[in-house]
Amino acid sequence: MKGHFRKRGSTWSFAISLGTDSETGKRKQITRSGFKTKKEAEIACAEMITKYESGELVISKKQTLTSYLEFWLENYAKTKLRQSTYTNHEVAVRSRIIPVLGHHELDKLSPLHVTKYLTELQKEDLSADYIKYLHAVLKKALNQAVKWQLIPKNIMDHVDPPRLAQKEIVTWTAEQANEFLSHAKEDKYYIGFVLAIYTGMRRGEILGLRWKDIDFEQARISVQQTLYRPANSGIIFQEPKTKSAKRRIAIPPFVVKELKAHLSKQNTLRDQYGPGYEDHDLVVCYDDGRPQDPRNLLRHYERIIKRSGLPYIRFHDLRHTHATMLLQLGEHPKVVSERLGHSRVGITMDVYSHVLPDMQKDAADNFEKMMKQKRPK
Repeated sequence: MKGHFRKRGSTWSFAISLGTDSETGKRKQITRSGFKTKKEAEIACAEMITKYESGELVISKKQTLTSYLEFWLENYAKTKLRQSTYTNHEVAVRSRIIPVLGHHELDKLSPLHVTKYLTELQKEDLSADYIKYLHAVLKKALNQAVKWQLIPKNIMDHVDPPRLAQKEIVTWTAEQANEFLSHAKEDKYYIGFVLAIYTGMRRGEILGLRWKDIDFEQARISVQQTLYRPANSGIIFQEPKTKSAKRRIAIPPFVVKELKAHLSKQNTLRDQYGPGYEDHDLVVCYDDGRPQDPRNLLRHYERIIKRSGLPYIRFHDLRHTHATMLLQLGEHPKVVSERLGHSRVGITMDVYSHVLPDMQKDAADNFEKMMKQKRPK
């Protein structure tokens, strides 16, 4: 058994012939592409042949969905997906999909099996969002099975995900946001709360922010990495999920002032710890410089809300609060979209459609005002 190599454009691919399928008479093969050099393709090909000959790689329609998903996780998802995405997929596959659907043979799994499975999930205390996510994970896994020529088509193309109800976004007013910050002033995570309210940054982006990502002269922040803590694992840093999430955010004088004050306190702690200070250049970190556990930020946040008597909103709703305030001020949705790191302005418009009726009313009033001014006397 050997591989055949081919250069397509600037990348290399390989194909391993597995003979002819006795049932269909069609040629069977494993193909992989996207290698930068021929050497990389040769190494990957040799590993694939070894796995196939040892029986680790099961190229068979008769394998169960469990067997296939285990292989997909290990040999595709783990190497192709971001660490956080892989971890979430693994939890979904092992805890939700395999226990119910895993016994079906891969080529015998039908749209009816999956439709019934999703219907049963809706009877449990699971959100429509999460059920739709499970639908997407299974579809992604079976798409790869089609590419690997294990099944002729993806049955998930014929399974509808659950309808998602429009979520009501809960936010604070400017007065409430200011009151929260006044209660949080002496908290160790104060600067994190300031960043959330004044920039709309995500929790992981705030905890991954480094001092070198802040340009005090230009008064802007550059989002270059996020902090993530997988279940039952340590903290990791990774690039933002999308190109648009890697962005620059202008900050007002108040935030610049608070960041400089926070840096001064952090420098004092750095001097106190001396060689024991673990310097990751992080803005929000433990006193000794270590990366923060995201759960600690949430604990402090919820404690301050309870103490202040403010209506409860999630930490992520501070991001919604920032966006909603900007739109209510008449800021262009494109600018808001760029600050939030949305891939397109349509997402911003969809998420914050609750603000649009007020904007429409203002637009109608302004239009009438202009028409009145231009009417002949």
